Amino acid sequence: MAGKGVIRLIHEGKAAYPDVRAVMTYFGAQYEMIECSPSEAAAAPDLADSVCWYMMGFYPKKLACAATIHDYRSLSVGRFRRWKDRLKRLLNADPDIRIFQNEAIRRALGFSFDGRSYYLPMGVPELFIDSRDILAQPAADFIYIGSMLAERRCELMLDSFVKRFGDTKQFDLYGPPNLELEARYRNRANIRFHGSIAQDELPVILKSARIGVCYFPMHYPHVLQTPTKLMEYGALGMRILANDHPQSRITAEHYGLHCAWGSTDDIFAGIPDALDWPDNQAVDPNPMAWPAVIAGSGVEQAVAKALRRH
Repeated sequence: MAGKGVIRLIHEGKAAYPDVRAVMTYFGAQYEMIECSPSEAAAAPDLADSVCWYMMGFYPKKLACAATIHDYRSLSVGRFRRWKDRLKRLLNADPDIRIFQNEAIRRALGFSFDGRSYYLPMGVPELFIDSRDILAQPAADFIYIGSMLAERRCELMLDSFVKRFGDTKQFDLYGPPNLELEARYRNRANIRFHGSIAQDELPVILKSARIGVCYFPMHYPHVLQTPTKLMEYGALGMRILANDHPQSRITAEHYGLHCAWGSTDDIFAGIPDALDWPDNQAVDPNPMAWPAVIAGSGVEQAVAKALRRH
């Protein structure tokens, strides 16, 4: 293959892909990186010399490219989600490389682990590590950043907070608005909803709180996915409160993160008034950064090998 190779990161643009930027940055020194739709990839004049890296949906037709990657970073959501995932396994084109976020997702999709299989876990942007030592004006006792869709059952988290602390602690929440959830707590001055925030503003906001709350659903498919906020809190050295979610447990053990653990139904029940359990300032954050995570996955070598075969 002559010249600088091309990697096309292909998706339908229907979901947020926080790892696309990380992949584009990491591989950008070696390859030309292009983010595009399936139709744009199919029409590319240099398709034959391109790696087509799909953020997976339903792609039954294999393009005539140098190598095809199917990246199963997450599982389907919504109605008939299990059937959607089964159809992906049965009807999607046969790729040269398959990437999974973790073993639990691979098993749920029903793929065997073979020579084409790689695990690429979640990582955190280096911004969070670079911001580890910043000082921020104290603003809240607890902070939650993430989705507050109805399926997340965030009312369980907030009801637990109210039961444990009443009006004595401040809880700030950032993420896309959920008007019903906000209405439920409108009379609670110590529960504040702030809406979405740009990623580059997150570190200072997070560091302004004493505790980062990682609350992740215990139902399928979320029970199989890694909460990135747990890693972001840890990378910043924060003190963490997490519900007893299996992938959170696995992630915390892997990186040596300290957390206070609570049940999903009553996460704040056993939390001390002093909020004084160990933080994560002494934990090395570098293994959580995207460059380290991608480098350790073997995907870089797999892409190079696929192109050499071409």
